[in-house]
Amino acid sequence: MFNTARYIFTLILLGTAVFAQAQQDTTLTKEVEVTKAYKPTLSDANKLNSMPTIDETEHQKPTFNYNINSQPVFSTFSVNPLKAAIVETSKDQDNGYGLVRAGLGTTFRPYGEVFFNNQNSRNSLFGIHAMHLSSFDDIELEGGNKVDAPFMKNEVDLFVKHLVQDNVLSVNLDFKHDAFNYYGYPLTAVTDPLLEDAQTINYFDTKQSFAKGGINIGLKNPTAEYDDATIGFDFTYHYFGTKTDQREHYANFVLDVQQPMVTGVGLLEGGVLYTQARDIYLQADSTTGNRSQIIIHAKPAWFVGDETANITLGVNTWFIMVSDEDTEAKISPNIRANWAPVPELINLYAGIDGDYVSNYYSKIAYENPFVDPEHDVMNSFQKFRFYGGFDGKFSKKTNFKISAEYAIIDNQPFYYLSEALYLDPAYNPAPSIVDNTFKFLYDNIDRLKLNAEVFHASSDKVDLTASVNYYTYKLDEQEEAWNLPKWDANLNIGYKVSEQLSLSADIFLMGERKALIVEQPDLPLAYPTNIILPSAIYKSSNLETAFDLNVKGNYQITNQFSVFAQLNNFGFQKYQRWFGYPVQSFNMLAGISYSF
Repeated sequence: MFNTARYIFTLILLGTAVFAQAQQDTTLTKEVEVTKAYKPTLSDANKLNSMPTIDETEHQKPTFNYNINSQPVFSTFSVNPLKAAIVETSKDQDNGYGLVRAGLGTTFRPYGEVFFNNQNSRNSLFGIHAMHLSSFDDIELEGGNKVDAPFMKNEVDLFVKHLVQDNVLSVNLDFKHDAFNYYGYPLTAVTDPLLEDAQTINYFDTKQSFAKGGINIGLKNPTAEYDDATIGFDFTYHYFGTKTDQREHYANFVLDVQQPMVTGVGLLEGGVLYTQARDIYLQADSTTGNRSQIIIHAKPAWFVGDETANITLGVNTWFIMVSDEDTEAKISPNIRANWAPVPELINLYAGIDGDYVSNYYSKIAYENPFVDPEHDVMNSFQKFRFYGGFDGKFSKKTNFKISAEYAIIDNQPFYYLSEALYLDPAYNPAPSIVDNTFKFLYDNIDRLKLNAEVFHASSDKVDLTASVNYYTYKLDEQEEAWNLPKWDANLNIGYKVSEQLSLSADIFLMGERKALIVEQPDLPLAYPTNIILPSAIYKSSNLETAFDLNVKGNYQITNQFSVFAQLNNFGFQKYQRWFGYPVQSFNMLAGISYSF
């Protein structure tokens, strides 16, 4: 039996320095993300006003990446999402709202999107969202080959939200379908055997698709104060499948309880996670089969203090049962202190925690869609994370956050490409071929992260968001933290030129990274394992700094009609998000919107 693989799950601290108390009322306030299934931010629930208009041109960070990378930092072909709308109703107004958008991009990129939400009662909300975006472009690889790199993305979301006394019950149904090619090959020209029709050496030029359908049900009291007694839950289930016949069941239930005590407040988060993946390559016995796991967690804590100064003391515990591993238990501290020396202007915080992460099949597939489709990445454990920082306001219109964290991580997985000889009598001498789907190795790592963020809104016409992260890594065995950058940054600017015309720009940057090819001269190419022999040769390559500039514009013709245009990857850089897979260079999209 293999020991559990350990990996870091980085918790990103988000938010601004402004603390706002929710109003108490008998009605419901909701933040509706009209670009996708409603995932409400409930901090200001419990009031309901009149239906607003939605400024569809408000600048937002793009969320679609053409290569289906789950990280939205580098979007070379993105559709500008709409701002979250506060849905309000009154007896004098129509309770319906809808928006239809359609467009076409360079090299035939059709785009269509429909939004609709309806407030059918004082305490309920219903909405639907559907989207299609595709491309049939080709890309020139680093070795000179021009390859087909199509993609297709489809989404359908349905949400319902209902006020039950002081609690908000939400139900979300969603379906996603993503399709793409394994088009990449690193450094050199694609070898002749891979260019043969219907080659089966590896996945080069093979079509892949991901399909995921799921449901989420949640109950939460959005107006509860820190010392109120509350109970809530969140349940998620999805079924995931690939064109290469892998399947996954995922179910996760989490219960949150908050109970005032004689001194302080008792907190408890508990839950159970179940996953099952089918037709994957099992690392434990080097066979193809199924892998299931059950993870039970309990996170009791005690909160004492008030809104100005408080401390939370607790522990995080996990009990893990994996079908091809030994049963085990994990524990980490959960300590956090907050102090606001000048309330609503500056807040200081520090803490220690840890995390256990289930590296279930679809999580890895969306993180790196070009990983070997039979992958079996074992679960990960972050032993400790020390963090601290402060956030606040420079002025009424400028918020900031500065933070630092140091994480101690065992067995973090790193992606690499393997290279071996292709033994076939038709080719003499035998060519060396790089497998263009990623495998993974593990190492222990200590990681330091420094973060700074600022948001500024000078008026109703201009807003600016900027963030920068700096990283250092210390590893036990590997020479580099493969594929991880030493820094990244983004800058988002929105400007409303007039009542009709709005412009925005996004700049995304990622520092140089090191990529790895492991050449195995004593191992045939078709050997299906992540085992690295002692004779293996490690070959490091540089991935240059990634620079991505996207410019967007919207012109309102009438109250119902508007036109939009987007210039994507305006920096004309074919950077590689994953080794051997350059992104699409400059492309554009234009279309029309109709609201009703």
